[in-house]
Amino acid sequence: MSRAEPVSFRTTPARKDVPERAAAATWRHYLLALALLAAACVLATIAADLWLPAISPGLRILATTAIFLPLAALACWFPLLAPLQGHFRRALAEQTSRAAHAEERLRAQENDARLQHALEIAEDETAVLRIAEQSLEAVASESGAQLLMASDPDGEIDHSNVIGNMDPAAKCVIRRPRECPTVRRGQGMVYEDGMALSACRGLNGQIDAGCAAACMPVFVGGRGTGMIRTLGKAEDPALYRQLQALAFNAHQVGTRLAVIRSVAASEAKATTDPLTGLFNRRALDARLAILLDQQAPFALAIADIDHFKKINDTHGHEVGDRALKVLAGTFKQTLRRHDLVCRFGGEEFVLLLVGMDIDSGAELVERVRSELPRHIARGGVPPFTISAGVVDQQHGSDGESLLRVADGLLYEAKAAGRDRVRVAARAAAGETPAAGEAQVA
Repeated sequence: MSRAEPVSFRTTPARKDVPERAAAATWRHYLLALALLAAACVLATIAADLWLPAISPGLRILATTAIFLPLAALACWFPLLAPLQGHFRRALAEQTSRAAHAEERLRAQENDARLQHALEIAEDETAVLRIAEQSLEAVASESGAQLLMASDPDGEIDHSNVIGNMDPAAKCVIRRPRECPTVRRGQGMVYEDGMALSACRGLNGQIDAGCAAACMPVFVGGRGTGMIRTLGKAEDPALYRQLQALAFNAHQVGTRLAVIRSVAASEAKATTDPLTGLFNRRALDARLAILLDQQAPFALAIADIDHFKKINDTHGHEVGDRALKVLAGTFKQTLRRHDLVCRFGGEEFVLLLVGMDIDSGAELVERVRSELPRHIARGGVPPFTISAGVVDQQHGSDGESLLRVADGLLYEAKAAGRDRVRVAARAAAGETPAAGEAQVA
């Protein structure tokens, strides 16, 4: 692929002298036909005199006519009938071509309408990318097509899929959207020669000189986030028509992704604590309701920083905020990916440990306590400790009751001297679980 040419659809202006030239050619055909007819008449007369010299004048006229007619037919065929036949063939071919182009446009409009409708009901990015790949199948040539997308315009390409049969050397292997010339220029481009010095540097290897590609950037929220491309043959006008189809696809896909990402960002903002980046109470209530409805096992812990007010009064609120961030970072690095950590308010944090019982949940909180000094030293904040209370799904029928029990255990840990973990007592068979004073060493 190579000499990159921006998208442009130019038409050749009609020449003003074409009608005059066509009329002159027609008159030349007529004059040639008259000359040939005259020559045929002379030849027929001479042939009759030479071949039939002794016949009567009447028969001589009939013989001359019989010889003249085939010659006249030939005389009229070459200058008149043959051009007319060629004209009709060209007219038929042009009409057939127009019908094919009209059918192609109707098919493209139908595909565009289907794509637009499918994207309107797509609810997440996975569905949008799947629909985009299906739409590429309709415009991809025998050489295949490719879709490359990044979740973050400044990040790396995390979705790259090939549609159809594509030569491995012709695949685009850029790592980031901004590495693509098409994305940087913000417009579709056609690379028409795979061996030229201006060939795309994102190719996987050396390709055939006759290979060409049409590339169209995908913009999400005004930022280049990916690219769709299809391969073809060099100097093939169909590649520019494919580029036109890619432009519509890229616009629709980018528009829908922008809406979905905007909604996701709004939802994330509504469920995220702005200081620590952890989830907030709203996210906790939603996840806790799902686990209780599914009757899934889990442990729940409430933890907070000991003497947090003293940190703020002694070192200032900025240092207090940094201490909260250090603790949040410790939670993120120590807990599992599917656990939920939220800032409950002030210096309090709630841990929702999916699939754990009360003992394994307490062990995980103890691991956080043991890792905390290392993170404090790295974060450059004054030393602090945490206290926590741990329950599991057996200690309450709803989220509020579980949080009350865990909060009571937290205050027991505070009253017992802080820097410790309290767990709820296990219930005997047939009894309701209740809070206890067991301490995890």
